[in-house]
Amino acid sequence: MRLPAGHARRLFLGFSCSIMFLVVFALLIAHNTEAVSSSISKSPFEDYPLTVGIPTDDPVTTIDFYKKLGFRATEGLSGSLDVVRMEKRGTPYKLEICHSRFSEAGPVSGGVSGMSFEVECLVEAVSDLKTKGLQFVETGGTRDGVRYASLKDPNGISIKLFEP
Repeated sequence: MRLPAGHARRLFLGFSCSIMFLVVFALLIAHNTEAVSSSISKSPFEDYPLTVGIPTDDPVTTIDFYKKLGFRATEGLSGSLDVVRMEKRGTPYKLEICHSRFSEAGPVSGGVSGMSFEVECLVEAVSDLKTKGLQFVETGGTRDGVRYASLKDPNGISIKLFEP
């Protein structure tokens, strides 16, 4: 089947205009979505995407340890749960130090086995934490070109500091 003269050109122009309209429409939607999402304020949860529960039978020592790492308590003990929430700007973690009042139930278990924190200068960070009384398991480690130091919290959780 053969189209009459001029029809092929009109079909091509119509098709091209339709495609251009869809592209412009998609760009407008994308721009509007970006503008709307940037104007929405972040919730505190978005600042700390990962909440880490740290079970302990000695919350005072655990809280003191994390304060030396730069965390601060944001909420104290709550009811019968004995939970202290801690946070530190610039870290992906929000901590929940959990204490069981019922010591006869046995040692508290579960939780996280390790966390990593990026530091600007590993040597300075290690030196600063040593002056605060923290003891390191390793201070000169290198893995995949990344320098790191490691220590353990009072509950045996591995803490790694790394310098990219």
